Amino acid sequence: MATTTKSGKPLEEIGQLIAKRPPEVVAKNKYKTVEVIANFLEVNKFQYPKVKSYTVDVDTDRRTKASKKDSIAAIIQLVKNPRFGPAAYDGQLLYSVVDLTQGSNVRKVTVEPPDGAGRAKRFTAIIKFSNDYTLKEMSNYMKKNTDQIWDASIQNIFTILNAFLNTKVRTKYQTVGKKAIFPQPPRLQDRIYLYGGVELIRGYYQSFRPGWDKLLINVDVCATTYYPAGNFIDIIPRILYTSHNKILKTRDQLRSGLSRDEINSISKFLQDRDFTTTFATRNQKKKLKLVGITLESADRKKFRLDGGGQMTVSQYYKDLGSPLEFPGLPCAIVKRPRKDDAYYPLEICQRYYIDRLSTDQNRDMIEKTAIKPKDRFARIENAIANIYKHQDDENLRAIGMGISNKFIKLKSFVLPSPKLLTSGNEVVPEAATWESNDLVNWSVVSFDDPRFLPEQQIINALKLLIEALTQKGINVPTRPKITFANPQTNIKQALTVGLRNAQLDKKRDKIPPFIICIVNKKSDAQSSIYPIIKRICVTELGVMSQCVIGTNMKGNINKWRQICSNVALKINGKLGGVNSSLAEVERNFFVDEKKSQEKFMFFGADVFHPGADDKKKGRPSVASVVASIDREATRYAARYSMNQFLKNETIEEFNLMVIGLVKEYKENNDDFPDQIIFYRDGIAEGQFAKIMDEEILPLEDELKKLYFPKDPPKFTFVIVQKRHHARFVPVNDNDADPNGGNCLPGTVIDTGIVVPQYFTFFLQSHASPLGTARSTYYHVIRNGGDFSREEMYKLTYKLCFLSARCNLAISHVTPVHYAHHIANQAKHFVSYKEIEEQPRAVPGRGFGRGGRGGRGGRGGRGRGRGGGFSPPPPPPERPTKVQDGKCFTVTENMRNQMYFV
Repeated sequence: MATTTKSGKPLEEIGQLIAKRPPEVVAKNKYKTVEVIANFLEVNKFQYPKVKSYTVDVDTDRRTKASKKDSIAAIIQLVKNPRFGPAAYDGQLLYSVVDLTQGSNVRKVTVEPPDGAGRAKRFTAIIKFSNDYTLKEMSNYMKKNTDQIWDASIQNIFTILNAFLNTKVRTKYQTVGKKAIFPQPPRLQDRIYLYGGVELIRGYYQSFRPGWDKLLINVDVCATTYYPAGNFIDIIPRILYTSHNKILKTRDQLRSGLSRDEINSISKFLQDRDFTTTFATRNQKKKLKLVGITLESADRKKFRLDGGGQMTVSQYYKDLGSPLEFPGLPCAIVKRPRKDDAYYPLEICQRYYIDRLSTDQNRDMIEKTAIKPKDRFARIENAIANIYKHQDDENLRAIGMGISNKFIKLKSFVLPSPKLLTSGNEVVPEAATWESNDLVNWSVVSFDDPRFLPEQQIINALKLLIEALTQKGINVPTRPKITFANPQTNIKQALTVGLRNAQLDKKRDKIPPFIICIVNKKSDAQSSIYPIIKRICVTELGVMSQCVIGTNMKGNINKWRQICSNVALKINGKLGGVNSSLAEVERNFFVDEKKSQEKFMFFGADVFHPGADDKKKGRPSVASVVASIDREATRYAARYSMNQFLKNETIEEFNLMVIGLVKEYKENNDDFPDQIIFYRDGIAEGQFAKIMDEEILPLEDELKKLYFPKDPPKFTFVIVQKRHHARFVPVNDNDADPNGGNCLPGTVIDTGIVVPQYFTFFLQSHASPLGTARSTYYHVIRNGGDFSREEMYKLTYKLCFLSARCNLAISHVTPVHYAHHIANQAKHFVSYKEIEEQPRAVPGRGFGRGGRGGRGGRGGRGRGRGGGFSPPPPPPERPTKVQDGKCFTVTENMRNQMYFV
């Protein structure tokens, strides 16, 4: 049955509008051709069999419905049993080529607790047939000249295939998601830690991908971060090891106790985390939740005894015959219902399992996960041979699949770097190019501790910044007034003073003011000072700002000089200067000279979507649209908006923002653009038809109205995908970038690992000297501009050189680069009311009658063997829209300024 879309047209009809691959062959003899290895394996045997799906209901031994977590654990235990038969599980359904209900559809399952922490749990699994699937449509999708689009059936087939691919290996190793596994390192000394005690774990990823008339498996390395497991005494030194304090405390140093700041750091890190104790009691393996850390040490912290009187925690354990080794350390606090808090010495506390961590320590993680291309491919080969072992996987054998153990090889070609323009001269892109404005009306507000960063050190650091600005052609005739402010007090008041100080020269009132803000740490967290500064400056005061980190100003002078060079780029862009532009010859985007003379406008769009926890609280998605408003594509204006619906992947105010920016283009250029080229970030293949239906087609209708009675612009729409696992390395070392071993910048791959019907290509536009370069995957889904493949590749590559944030080619086009930064800033420019967590019914806890009425009230009241379960009244329906949402717009004077660079 056809799926109905927003426009009322069948999804299949909408999908047929997606641009097809242009027929011409790129004249690759014009370019350097390089053979590359890709981290893909070819499926060399597969008959696309029929597959059955099953639902599984899991009950506890008390005949109540198991929790989602317990259900998944029980089903995984079920598929691990060789007697169950070959079956795959995707977290929701079971899949098999055989009848899993034959004989009996009821199975008993026992799940042992992790590391023996508690009792084993017993469950009953009831298996029910759900559906039959034919996988043949996947074969049709990968053929040339096919009408098969990526629809729900193709998405289902990929889900099924990935379940067969990953189920067995996921039962053996720790997992994140459905496709990544993380084998623990065999030795303690091989563990990797980031600043602050976060453990970095390396793993592997595999997934099916459609290729050129063949099915492929993409295998890659990956990494994730976790809170570390182990005894607290071993964890604490890692928690206190930060970028500001690179000293690992020894056990002897821990015996001397901890400072208040150190206790606060540990408490913040471990708060709300589960732990167990090593002390030999009957509750040894019971999970406890840590709510905080005492300020007093165990030899000072007292608690009330049941019989009256008080005793220190240290004395209590001494009387039990187990004197503490670290009595000078504080205690973990555990809340107890209707009782005093319980205190546990840190030395008897341990974390026996690992939680996922969301952290802002990206820089440290990137440095520790950077792998040279050859090393990366060697690790992947090792995983294929020793972990995945596809030839031994019974699930893959069950569906008749054979997989090569050799990486595929592809032909790529390398585009030449474009020429950039400075002062009328054509230059190679490695040199920064400038059209600069003066920095006159400026001031400095330091939110850092003046004891740590005194005024004279700021003055010395500013001299190097002024030197960098001058070298870039920016005139800095004045010296700024420096003020200090407490980040815990009125930030707006401090910035208002900074703005007033930047406007002291009344003769220069027409020059926009600028504030340099010094912060202790540039964090993107909602409560940190950085987003607060940006919100106040952009939406309330209407002033440009640039944040710098105080530790950088007093650290290594060479490092600070390099930072100053990068900061100078951003300052110039915010002042209205141009860092680089394409030489005139590079603006011929078409082979046809007449088409190249048309007026072009470039757009970028991105959406910030909140994480899982914030989604539950009702945090909205924030969309950004950015567009060039000059002929040279160097000046951009931005708009952002808040989505009103909580589960919406599209941009709700898309038309409004785009049409507004097209009008701004006309205001600046006295005419509308002839061509609009739009780059949209963050869309998966399964959403292409939805974007066509809900964003592209309605926008084209609005453009027709705007341009009437003239013809509307030629409209081209390109999806940009950055989060993928495709990696490449040249077969011949002589073809590699000598600085890192990657493919050369400008490398294009448009065969082999893409489907032949669509206009798609991989482009590696940047150099990556530290690790393996990640190409960007581009999908042209609307080609109203009638671009040839070569024209689109070259245009896209050129747009990677125009970012005002740096003087090198970046990994994706500049409009998307800007849109990403705008969305990340604008997510802090909204307010909303959090959705309250709905109460859940808990079996056997005070609802109804029955149970044994044992310790802690577990069974409820009265007698009887079954225990009771009477759920509370059903919770109110969960809101579908943002509650009391408000989006704060930029001030009028900032509306078309590049505050986001």
